[in-house]
Amino acid sequence: MRSGRTMLTDMTGSGDNVFVIATVTKTWDLASHKPYQKGYLTDPSKADEEERYFVVYDPDVRLEEGKTYKLNGTDYAFERFEEIQLLLSDGAYAEEWEPKK
Repeated sequence: MRSGRTMLTDMTGSGDNVFVIATVTKTWDLASHKPYQKGYLTDPSKADEEERYFVVYDPDVRLEEGKTYKLNGTDYAFERFEEIQLLLSDGAYAEEWEPKK
């Protein structure tokens, strides 16, 4: 497990448990038992066109486009599609977050 916040650009598919704060830019529900949802995340470390995948396996977690979340999940490499993903498994932590103004 890494300590502190991980930026999306620091994710490498290491399998580590990571904590990120990121904004959901796109979601789609999957017509399967698991995973339930997939989408894209972005944070200040990413370029405007560059996003990181997230995949939800927890039946109680659904993320909404345009919202920012504090997320605790796994830095996962999905080798079949050469994707680095934030994997939100059963019991994943996902809380909506608004920056202080």
